[in-house]
Amino acid sequence: MRRRRVLAAAAAALAVGLSGCGIPDETEVRDIGPAPEPGFAQSGDVGQGPPTRDAAPTIEGFVDNFLAAPAGEPDKAVQRVRDYLTESSRERIKVDAGAGLNVVRVRDTTIAQAEQQGSYKVTLKVDQVGVLNEQGSIGPAALNETTYTFTIGGVEGPEGWYVTSPPTTDALLVSTDALRKYYTPLTIYFWSVDRTTLVPDARYMPNERDGGLRPTDVVDWLIKGPSSWLLGAVAEINDGTERRQNVPYPNDRLEVGLSAVATEQQTPAEQMVDMRDQLGWQLMWSLRPYLEGDLELRIDGQSSKTFHQDQMFYAANAAHHAAELEQSSEQPERFALYEGRIHRLKGSPGGGTQPLPRILLASGVNQELVSAALARESGPAGVLTAAALVRKKGEQFQLEVGSVVGDDAQPLDAGRPYASLGRPVWLKAPMNAGLVVVDRKHLYRFTANRAELERVVLPEEIDGKVTDVAASQDGRRIAVVAGGRVYILGVSRDGVQVDAKRARLVPTALRNVTAVDWSEESRIVIAGTGSDNKVAVWEMGLDGAIEEQQAGDAGGTVTDLAVYPVDPVSEAATKVMYAREGAAYDFHGDNSEIEANEVIGAPEQIDASRVTAPFFLLD
Repeated sequence: MRRRRVLAAAAAALAVGLSGCGIPDETEVRDIGPAPEPGFAQSGDVGQGPPTRDAAPTIEGFVDNFLAAPAGEPDKAVQRVRDYLTESSRERIKVDAGAGLNVVRVRDTTIAQAEQQGSYKVTLKVDQVGVLNEQGSIGPAALNETTYTFTIGGVEGPEGWYVTSPPTTDALLVSTDALRKYYTPLTIYFWSVDRTTLVPDARYMPNERDGGLRPTDVVDWLIKGPSSWLLGAVAEINDGTERRQNVPYPNDRLEVGLSAVATEQQTPAEQMVDMRDQLGWQLMWSLRPYLEGDLELRIDGQSSKTFHQDQMFYAANAAHHAAELEQSSEQPERFALYEGRIHRLKGSPGGGTQPLPRILLASGVNQELVSAALARESGPAGVLTAAALVRKKGEQFQLEVGSVVGDDAQPLDAGRPYASLGRPVWLKAPMNAGLVVVDRKHLYRFTANRAELERVVLPEEIDGKVTDVAASQDGRRIAVVAGGRVYILGVSRDGVQVDAKRARLVPTALRNVTAVDWSEESRIVIAGTGSDNKVAVWEMGLDGAIEEQQAGDAGGTVTDLAVYPVDPVSEAATKVMYAREGAAYDFHGDNSEIEANEVIGAPEQIDASRVTAPFFLLD
C-alpha cells in the first residue's frame, strides 16, 4: 500500500511553540538578478529534467521520451519539443506562450514499420486529463482527441531518431508518466470564504526547478489565486498584492515580504480575524515542504511577525486531526452493519471490544439500519460526536440525525420517509451539517440535529442523476457521482447553509462509477468498471493525473465505500473498506474479506455474506 510522502521537517513531532531565538534577523544579500528587493535565494538541489532527443536506445524509449519533452520549467517546453523534430517540422509547432501542457494518459501505444525504410508510424490511444498551467495547476482538458498518430525516422546529420510528422501542431502533449517522473506534487492552501479553515489546492512543481527558488514560486502561486474549480469556495489573497522579496531558502527561517494591500480587510468575514495571522498560517502550510523552523512575515508598514509550528498552526487546517482525539491516529474505529444493527469490527482499537458510541445506545436507535455515518469534532464545549442513520421503514427509508457532547446525549431527530436514501456524510469545520442523496437523483442537506432535508442545487456542469456523495475533511469540497462519473466541487458555508460552486469532472478510465470517498487532502478513492470489464477500486488525484489501483477485481458492483482520510502530517497508509453484494472487505493491501469472527457482538451463527455498509468513525 502506498504511504503518503512527507518531509521529516514537517512531522507532527515538532515541538509546540518553536522559538525564533538564535536565528539572525539579517543575513547577507546575494545578487540573483532582476528579482524583487530586498531578499535573496540560495541555489538548492536541482532535480532531473526531461531527457534529450538522443537519450533513448530503443524506439519505444524514444516515444516515451518525446511525450516527456515539454515537462519541466514552462519557458523551455516549446523548444524541447522542437528539438525532437526535423528541421522542416519545427516551425509547424504553433503554441502560444503560457498555453500550458496538455496532459494525456496513454492507454495503448502501437509502433509499426512505415513504408519508408527506417521510419515508424506511432499510434497513441489516450485519455485527455487536463491542461497543466504555469502555476502548476491542472485545469479541465482543452482537447477531446482520443487517438494521435505521428512518424519517426532518421535523417542525415546527428545520429538518432527524429519526429518527422508531429501528432499535433497547436498543443504540447505530456504523458501522466512524465508528470510522475519530472514533477513533485505539492499542496498550497487558501482560506475558506468564511475564514475558518484552510482549503487545499493541488499543484505540481518541476523537479528541475532550482531548489532555492521553489518557495518563492509557491508564494507567487498563492498571489495568483486558486485553481479555477475552487473559485467562489475559497478566499483569494487580495488583488494587487505584491511580493517584496524572494524567499531565502535553504534557511532556518523562511522570510516572506508582501505589500500592505495583502492584509486589507475587504469582507465581513475578514473583519472577524487578524488578516496578518491568517496570511502567516496560510504561508506556513503552503511552504511546509521547505519549512525547517519558523516563518517570518513582513508586511509593508507593519512590524514583522514570526510564526511557529504550534497549536494555532495545526488548528488552521481542519484536515489535521485534533490532538485531543485519542483515536485519530493509526487505528480508526471501524464499524459495519449486520441484520440492521451497527457492530464494531475487530480491526478497531482494543480489538473492537469497546462499547458502541453513546449516541447509538438509546432504545430503538440501533436497529433496522441500512447505512450510517459517525463523526466527531473538537469544539468549545468539548468533543462533539454526531450520527446520521438511514433506517428502513417498510418499503421506504428515513434519515435520523443527532449529536452528543460528552455525556449530554440528545434524542435523534427523524425526517420524513423517501423511496431511496443514499449513504449520509458529515460536513466538518464546523460539523453542523451533512449531505445525503435522495431517490438516486438529487443531493440534499441536513443539519446536526434536524433531519429535515433541503435541496442543494448543483452546477450545470454535473450531468446525470446523483448517486453518491463524499466530503473532504475541511468541509469545503465534496465529490459526487453523477451519471456514472465523478465530479469534485467547492462549497461555501454560511451557518448550516451549503452552497455548491463550480464543478470539475475527474478524468478516469473507470466506467459506471458507483462510489467515492476522500482518502487525503487532494486524493479520492472511487469504485467502477475498468477496461477489463471488472469492477475495480482506484485511488487518484482530484485532477485525475495520478492514479493507483487499490483492488483489481472487487468481485461485483461496489455498493458502499469508506476511506479513513490520511492526516496531512502523517505517514499512515490509506485505509479502505468497501462492500458488494454478498461480501464486505476491510482492505489493507490483501483484499481481505470481513469474516464472521471480526464482527464484534453479533450472534454466534453470523453469516459473513450479510455484513454490509462498513464505515469509519471520522475524526
